[in-house]
Amino acid sequence: MLNQDMRAAILTLQRQGHGSRKIAKDLGVSRKSVRKVIADQEVLVPARQQKAHRLEAWIPQLRELYVECRGNLVRVGEELEKRHQVEAAYTTLTRFCRRHGIGREEPEPVYRIETGPGEEMQFDTSPYTILIGGKKVKRHCASLVLSFSRRLYIEFYEKFDRFHAKIFLTDAFLYNGGVCRRCVVDNSSIVIACGAGRTAQVAPEMEAFESRFGFKFWAHEVGDANRSGKVERPFWYVERNLLVGRTFKDDEDLNRQALVWLEETANVRRLRELKASPQELFAAEQPKLVRLPLYVPEVYQIHHRDVDGYGYIHLHGKDYSAPREALGRRQLTVRETKDAVILLDGHRELARHKKLTDADGHKQSTLPGHQHRSYRRPPAPPPEEARLLALGPAVAQYLSTLKAERGSRYFWSVRKLYGLLCQYKAEDLIAAIIRAAEHRLFEVTRLETILLQNAAQQDYLLPLGPQDYEESPEFKIGAGTPPSDLSAYEPEPEDKDDA
Repeated sequence: MLNQDMRAAILTLQRQGHGSRKIAKDLGVSRKSVRKVIADQEVLVPARQQKAHRLEAWIPQLRELYVECRGNLVRVGEELEKRHQVEAAYTTLTRFCRRHGIGREEPEPVYRIETGPGEEMQFDTSPYTILIGGKKVKRHCASLVLSFSRRLYIEFYEKFDRFHAKIFLTDAFLYNGGVCRRCVVDNSSIVIACGAGRTAQVAPEMEAFESRFGFKFWAHEVGDANRSGKVERPFWYVERNLLVGRTFKDDEDLNRQALVWLEETANVRRLRELKASPQELFAAEQPKLVRLPLYVPEVYQIHHRDVDGYGYIHLHGKDYSAPREALGRRQLTVRETKDAVILLDGHRELARHKKLTDADGHKQSTLPGHQHRSYRRPPAPPPEEARLLALGPAVAQYLSTLKAERGSRYFWSVRKLYGLLCQYKAEDLIAAIIRAAEHRLFEVTRLETILLQNAAQQDYLLPLGPQDYEESPEFKIGAGTPPSDLSAYEPEPEDKDDA
């Protein structure tokens, strides 16, 4: 079919008096086509008449079945054949439904938002699962993109809230050397206190933050993905480039490699749609940015914590040591920054700790000089100890060794020894202690066994060694009865002749 330009040329040549044969030869088309165009006298290409599809008569039924079958076109085809005796191949049915918008929303055209230098920046976050130190952990990637130059800045955080948002934005502003006049954000509660889109209300602490740097937060309408597309697109690039084929030891190493990736890859690559790299375009945008204040204070938040009896304050499930002078203090001021936890007494700094994270695996931070101290008074010696020490140097030496050997069981052992002193003679107990010390016996129950053995040998004259009792006089006196005659029970001898 001839296009519109060719049809216009044929009609123009025909008005100039040229014949169809001449026109067809010069334009390189058939004389039949030339005659048809001259007969129609229309420059516009006529609409192509398409043959009606056999399923067009069943469009209402197809829409009902699509809803009834919850979008399963396989079931739609089965029910269409079962109820209406209309057969259709699956590919034919899907192509027909796609062409007539059954179960498919009409795509809306994407519009481009052009902004001048220094007018707009976009801020958003995205979660990732990253292999750090050999473990898969979840991290939040915060991203800020300058809309004109597409200059990107990212950082990864273990958790992300308003405090971390202010930390990230401050680092991003310092990285760019200025801020744009408008910052486009989504409708999350990190920046927005209530409402959405045009009715969104920025949280008071974020309003104070934006007034410090001279810009305004602006929330796009709900579902308007095009409005935040410039910051959404780099997240795919981060996942497919930065986080592929790289290993990270910890969070500091992750953010350090991310900064190198920004400087050497992300911000120097040439963007096809802009015909330049973000770094080249940033050279033109930087003079248009709002300048930073002369002094940019470190972002922090204040907590009030009590110092427990062990000398620690508790913050976010971690323990941080305090000096001895703060022991037992109530409502101690704690300043939390990006990388530090600072303990303050009014305006005076008491201690400064490196901030602990879950990835570190440490739950407690103790500074030199803040080691755990036990403030319990040592227990007083039992009164029985003095009575035992009065028995002489042998007992004192034994008690000294007993204390080192028994530990916390020493007090029970002293009381047990004093009980033995009340039951036995002092000289017998001393002899038993000397004997136990020679054999390094520090169980008091063994001392009582020694005492009983000594008493059995000295007082009761009981022989403890093996001996022949049948030869003793006592055994012979008690054995005065003659032995029994058991000959009747002995077997008779066998006769050799009988054998």
